[in-house]
Amino acid sequence: MLQPGARSAVTPLPCIPRALSVPRSLRAPPGRSAWWRLLPAAPVFVGASACRAILGDAANRARRLQDENLPFELKRRKDVVAQLRDSATPDAVVAALDDLGVAFLAIGESAKAEEAFRRAFQLCQASALDADSLWAANNLAVALKAQGPDRYREAQKLYQKTLEARLRNDPDEKNPSTFTSLNNLAVLLKVQGQVVEAERMYRRALQRRRAVLGNTDPDTLTSINNLASLLSVTGQTEEAESLYAEALAGCRVKLGNKDMDTLLSADNLASLLFREGRAAEAEPLFREAALGLGALLGARHPETLRSQDNLAVALSALGRLEESERLLRSTVQSFRGFDGQRV
Repeated sequence: MLQPGARSAVTPLPCIPRALSVPRSLRAPPGRSAWWRLLPAAPVFVGASACRAILGDAANRARRLQDENLPFELKRRKDVVAQLRDSATPDAVVAALDDLGVAFLAIGESAKAEEAFRRAFQLCQASALDADSLWAANNLAVALKAQGPDRYREAQKLYQKTLEARLRNDPDEKNPSTFTSLNNLAVLLKVQGQVVEAERMYRRALQRRRAVLGNTDPDTLTSINNLASLLSVTGQTEEAESLYAEALAGCRVKLGNKDMDTLLSADNLASLLFREGRAAEAEPLFREAALGLGALLGARHPETLRSQDNLAVALSALGRLEESERLLRSTVQSFRGFDGQRV
């Protein structure tokens, strides 16, 4: 049984950067792996309307696919890749491979996602697709991280080199793509237990996002939520609660009460309140999250079941044992039925 707070908001909230940094890259020689050395420091910025094959951070896009019919979407994207012809342009191939990698991430097939992202990354190198090279590297790192601790070192190297390249192109740290790189590296540092450095990077990303994007931009809400998540496990609970409350209020205003990120923010704040011994305050937030996620994702989706489990634990702490037991039995039964059924 999960304890409230077991879900930590490590993954950034879904968003696609509103402005894009395009590094000038040279065509990589065959077999050249140190791709970041080919990126000079001259900053080149384009608006969000610029033509790119890759639509942004893969982890964010995969989370948004949770709202879709995943088996159908995966098949559709496989078909797109299979139907590509030799005459297809490199950017069309990169786009199809990247979209396929996102679908594999969404169903938990991170090794297959890695294969698709690596092919996209290699094609970006070979074809000098300047607007996509750093996003391709980022998304490959996402897939490596998703495979667990054995791949963290590879993922961290990619994240670090991507951030270095973005900072060369954006020394004043005004481009949202730079903030995404800061955030993603902080996420990986946190899961490896490097909390001091992770906190420093989370605060840096949050400060820049507040300054450039404003306090209620979805990217800023990402940083607020992620910093709160880290602070909540390092004993800085007063600041964490304030940040979680700010993130939830911002999500309600910006995204609405039924959005997945609003519901997960409610669950995160409830988890902190519960750990602080405030089950009565946590219970309505847990209930909001469980009911909302059930309506949005379905009664048997893992996120719904985790929220139901959290609600059941809170109900038990409040002495509402019959309701808690009914909910727990339902949750356990659904978890058993779900296990191993992903495509």
